[in-house]
Amino acid sequence: MVTRRDFISALAASAIFARSLVSAQPALRRPRLLIAETDPFTGLSILKSRYAAGHRPSEDMAGWALSWQITKQKDFAERALAEMSSRHISATGKPSRAWIDYTRWALAFDWLLEYPGFERIQKDRIAHELMDGAASMLSTSEFQDPGQLSYHNYAVRYLALAAFTAAAVDGYSTCDARCTGWKAQVSKGLANILETTNFVGPEGSYHESLDYMRITWAALTLLAELQRTTTGVDPAQSFPIFRNISNTYLYKLLPDGTPSREGDNEYPILDLQDTAVIGYTVNRCKDPYSAWLLRNSGFFQRKWVIPALEFLWDDPEVTPRDPALASEDELSRQRFFPGVGHLVMRNGWKPDSTWIEFDCGPYLAKHQHLDQNQFTIYHNGYLAIDSGADYTDTESPHYLNYYRRTVAHNSILIYDPDEKFFWSDNVVPAANDGGQRMDSSRYWNTIRNAKDWERTRDLWDLGTMRLVDHVPGQYHYALGDASNAYSREKLRTFTRELVYIPFDDVLFVFDRVVSKKAGFKKAWLLHGVSAPSVDKDVDTKPGVKNFANAGTFYFADGTGELLVHSLLPRKRTVTRRGGLGNDFFCPGDERGGPWGSGENWPLEPAEGGPLPDDPRLLHMWKAFWGDDFTKMLHSNRKNVVPGEWRIEVSPAEPAEEDFFLHAMEIGNKGSIGNKQVQLLDGVNFLGAAFQGGAIVLFGSTGTAVDRGEASLPDLACRSLLVTSLQPECVYEISFSGLNVSDSPTATLPGVLKDVLRVRANSKGVLHIENQPLGNLRIRLAKI
Repeated sequence: MVTRRDFISALAASAIFARSLVSAQPALRRPRLLIAETDPFTGLSILKSRYAAGHRPSEDMAGWALSWQITKQKDFAERALAEMSSRHISATGKPSRAWIDYTRWALAFDWLLEYPGFERIQKDRIAHELMDGAASMLSTSEFQDPGQLSYHNYAVRYLALAAFTAAAVDGYSTCDARCTGWKAQVSKGLANILETTNFVGPEGSYHESLDYMRITWAALTLLAELQRTTTGVDPAQSFPIFRNISNTYLYKLLPDGTPSREGDNEYPILDLQDTAVIGYTVNRCKDPYSAWLLRNSGFFQRKWVIPALEFLWDDPEVTPRDPALASEDELSRQRFFPGVGHLVMRNGWKPDSTWIEFDCGPYLAKHQHLDQNQFTIYHNGYLAIDSGADYTDTESPHYLNYYRRTVAHNSILIYDPDEKFFWSDNVVPAANDGGQRMDSSRYWNTIRNAKDWERTRDLWDLGTMRLVDHVPGQYHYALGDASNAYSREKLRTFTRELVYIPFDDVLFVFDRVVSKKAGFKKAWLLHGVSAPSVDKDVDTKPGVKNFANAGTFYFADGTGELLVHSLLPRKRTVTRRGGLGNDFFCPGDERGGPWGSGENWPLEPAEGGPLPDDPRLLHMWKAFWGDDFTKMLHSNRKNVVPGEWRIEVSPAEPAEEDFFLHAMEIGNKGSIGNKQVQLLDGVNFLGAAFQGGAIVLFGSTGTAVDRGEASLPDLACRSLLVTSLQPECVYEISFSGLNVSDSPTATLPGVLKDVLRVRANSKGVLHIENQPLGNLRIRLAKI
C-alpha cells in the first residue's frame, strides 16, 4: 500500500525532472477525456441537446469547463480558469483519496485546453503538476510490475490517478517520450485488473464487501470510460462486470436500501461513490432499473464523487422502471454471483420483502471474512445477521478475534483445542474460535490475478457453491461446500443446503458435518439483534443459558420476526448467549484451552480514545501499528448492526458425523408460529414438513441417492421437493397410504397406486407441486 509519505516524496523527486521536459509529440484532438466531438454516449451533440433541454453541468471547475465545451461561452471558461489560478494540484493526503482531485483537474485541463484565453504559462504550470502526479504514482512499488496490479480498492484508485493525469498531458507540447512509457504502464495495469474481474466477479458483486466495492468501482468505471473515449477500446464490450453493476445493486441492496453486510462493510450506507457507479450504468447500459435506483428509490445520495459526472452519466432519456413492478419473467428473484460465490434470494423489491444471502466461495482479499456457508436474513428488520463491527483501525482486538472470524457469522464451529490461529504475519497469536482456517499471512493480502490464485490455490479455494437451482414462485435451492475452509486436522466435510419456499416464506437449512474426531465440539450458530426466546423462555438478562433438546427459538427486529424450528440433531443443547459481557464471545483463547476458556472481545469505543492500559491488549495494538501508535481513531461504523445475541446448537452426544436441520418461518410480528413443522427420518433421506406448505427431503448419505423412502406426515402439505438425486436420471416413484386413490382427479399420477417415472432435473432436484401429499409413504428408486 502506498503511503502519503511515499507519494509526496516521489512527487517532489519527479517534479524536478518533469519541468525539464521538451516537446516531442504532436497535439491530440481535444476534448478526449470522457467526452468527444462525436461519441455515442457523451458526444458533444448529445450533451448540447441535454443542455438545451434545461440540464446543467455542476457549478465547479470541471463543470464550468464542460459548460464551455458545450456552449463556448467565455464566462464559463474564465470561471474555471480563475479557480485553477488560485489553487495548485498537490498530494494533500493519501493518494487513495487524492485520485479524485487529480481526476477533476485532468478533466478540466483537457476540456479547457482549446480555449483561447487559457494562457501558455498557466497551461504549463498545470501540465507539470499533472505530470508530477503521474510520475510520482507510477514510480511507486505498486507499479514496479503493472501486470501484478490487483483488483483491489487501493490499486484501482492509484491507477485512476496515474491514468487520468497521464491521459490529460498526453500529446501536450511539454510531454516527451516519458508519457509514452506511462501509457504502457497504465495499459498493462488496467489489463490485469480487467482480466481479474472476469475471474472474481464476471456476473457482478465484489469480494471485499460492498463498502470497498463502491470505492473500487467508482474508479474502475471512470477508467473504463477513459479507455473508451481515448482509445476507442470499450471494456464494457469485453468484460461483463460492467453490464452487471446494476444487478449487483438490485440484488445486494436490502429492502431498506442498505447494502449487504458481508465482509468488512464498515459503512453500510450508500455514498456519493455509489451514485457515480450506478450513474455509469444509466449512461453506458441505458438500464431502466438503474435509473429507478438512482432517481426514485431514495437509496442513493444526490451528490456524485465528481459532480460533473451527473450531467454526463444521468441520461434523462433513460426512463426509470420500478423493479417491484417487474414480473419474474422480466426480473428473476434469485441471483447467483459466480466467482465470489454469493447467492441472493428475495421474494420481491418492496420494503416488506424478504431478502436472504447465502455465501460460499473462495477467499480473495483481506476484507473478506472467514465465513463460508453463512447466510443472513432481512424482513422488516435484521433477523439473521453478520455480527460485530469493523473499526477504522481494522486490526483491532475485536476485529481479529471476533468480527472477521467464523464465530461472528451464521455458520458452524468445529472446536479443536490444539488448533492455532495467528494475526497477519504471525505477529500475535489469535484466539481459537473453532472456525475456519487462517493459516497464511496472505489472508491479509489479495490475489494478483487468476494465475496467482491458481499457483496458491490451496490458500484461497475455501468454498464452492456446488449447486444453484430456482423455479420462479416455487422454490430456491443451493448447496454450498465449505469442507476446505477448515483445518484438515479437524474436518472432513461440511456441506450446507438451503431451500427457500417464497410462497410460505420458509427457509430450510440442512447441514452435514463430519469431523476427524468425535470429541471435537460442534456448534451451529445463528446471530440476531435482540435476546431470542427459546421454547418461549423470554429471559433477556445478559449471560449464557442452556436448554436441553429445545425445539424452537425466536428472533425479532423492527416489525419482522424469525421463528426457527430446531429438528436435528435429535439430542441437542441449545445455548442462548449474549448481552453485555457475552455479546462478542470467542469460545477459545490463543493458548490452547478447552471450549469456554475464551473471552469476550467488545467493540472499541465509537468515539475513539486512548489505547487500553491492559498490557496484553496494549501489546496487540502495538504489534500491528508500531510503538508510535497512541490512540484509537474515531469509528465510521454508521448504520452497522453489530448485534448482541446468538444461538448455538450443539449435539448432546459426541460423533464424527452430525446432521443439523432447521426450518425457519419468516414474517411480520404476530403472523407466524401457527403451523406445525415435523422432522422426517427416512431411508437415505432426512427432511422436514411444513403444515400446509412444503415437504423437503435431503439426501443423508453424502452422495447422490439411488433409492430411498420416507413417511410423509398428515399435515396436508401441497408440494414435495427432493434433493441429492442423480441429475437427469429417471426415478420410479410410488406412494402408499390411506390418501392413495384409484381414480384421482389430480393430473399428476403421483397419488395413484401405479408406479410413475419422473426425471430429476440437472441439479438433482425433483419437485411435485399442488398435490395432496400428507399421510403417505414415498419410495424412490433410480432406474
